[in-house]
Amino acid sequence: MSRPRLSDLHLPVRVYFKDGRYRYLDQANKWHTLGREWDRAARAEFDRLSRGTAPPRTVSALLDAFLLHREAEVRAGTKAARTLEDNEQEAKMLRMVFGQLPAASLKRQHVARFLRERNDKGGKPAPTRANREAALLSSAYSWAMGLRDWDINENPCYGVRRNTERPRRRYIETSELAKWKQTAPARLRAFVLLKRLIGSRQGELLALTRENITDRGLMVGISKTGRKKLVRWSWALRVTVNAIIKLDTQEQEKKKKKVVPITDALLPPRPLFPSRFGDPLTSRGFKSAWARAIKPYLEAGGVRFRENDIRAKTASDLDLGHAQALLDHASPAITRRTYQRAPTKVRPLR
Repeated sequence: MSRPRLSDLHLPVRVYFKDGRYRYLDQANKWHTLGREWDRAARAEFDRLSRGTAPPRTVSALLDAFLLHREAEVRAGTKAARTLEDNEQEAKMLRMVFGQLPAASLKRQHVARFLRERNDKGGKPAPTRANREAALLSSAYSWAMGLRDWDINENPCYGVRRNTERPRRRYIETSELAKWKQTAPARLRAFVLLKRLIGSRQGELLALTRENITDRGLMVGISKTGRKKLVRWSWALRVTVNAIIKLDTQEQEKKKKKVVPITDALLPPRPLFPSRFGDPLTSRGFKSAWARAIKPYLEAGGVRFRENDIRAKTASDLDLGHAQALLDHASPAITRRTYQRAPTKVRPLR
C-alpha cells in the first residue's frame, strides 16, 4: 500500500504538483505533465490518461466525442467555459452508470430509472443533479443523431419526465455576511462586495479586466446572452473597484523582486481577479479559494451558504423592477421565483 498523501489533498490519486507543474504518475511509473494550473485542460488530460480509450460506439465514447464538440463550441465563443466544466463533471456519473452500454441500445426506461434512483456520495437522493446529467445525455444523443458515424435514430431521453425541482430558498442575513468577512482573505472580501453591488454571476466577475473600467461605469459582459451591461458609478462601486486595483497593485509590487519585468504593452489586460500567474482566475481555482475561506466561518458556528447565494441576496434586498434590471433577467417572474428569497414584509389586519 502506498503512503497516504500529506499535501495537495484536493488532487486526484497519482497527481502531484512537482517542479512547478501538475504531473500524473501512471501505473508504469511514467510521469506525464498536465500543466501549470489545475484547470480544465489539465483535468481533461488527466481523465484521458487515467481512463484510457473508451470502447467504440458505447455511451462513454459518445460522451467523449460530444465533449470534444463542446470544447470546439467554447473556442468559437458559442458556449461558456463554465458550461464545459460542468459537462465534464456530469459526464463522470453517466460513464459510471451507462459507460459500457452500446449507445444505440440505451432505452427510455434506463434513463427514467437513473432519474429516479440517482443518489449522491452520501446516499441521499440527488434529483436536481440527475436532471443536469440527463440533460447532457440528451444533448449528446441529439448531436449524434445528425452524424453518420453513430447508428442512432432516436434520443432515449425524449419523453422521460424530469425530476421536480424547487428553487433554493437560502437567504443570507447581513450579519452572517459580516461574520464571514472577519476571517476571509482580502481578495475574496473584495469579490463578494463587488458581487453584492452589481449582482453578476461568478464567471462574469472573473472575466472582468481593467479594460472594463470606463468613465461612465463598469462594463460587464452577460454570459447568458452575450450582451453587455453598464453599471453606472456610485460612491460604493467606485470605492470597491479602486480597492481591488490597489490590492492587486500591492501584490504585484511584492512579486517584482521574484520575476523578470515585462513591458506592459506585451501583456494582455490585467484581470481584476487574477490567479498567482496573472491569468484570470478559473472557476475551479475560485471554488478552492471559497472552500478555504468558508471553513473558519463554519468552525466559528456560522451556517453554510454558497457563493451564488450572494447574487440572490442582492436581488432580495431590492424592489422587483430594480432587481430584474440589475440581474439582467428577461422576465420578472424569474427574479421573483428564484432570486428574491427574503421574507415578505406585510402589515397585520390591525
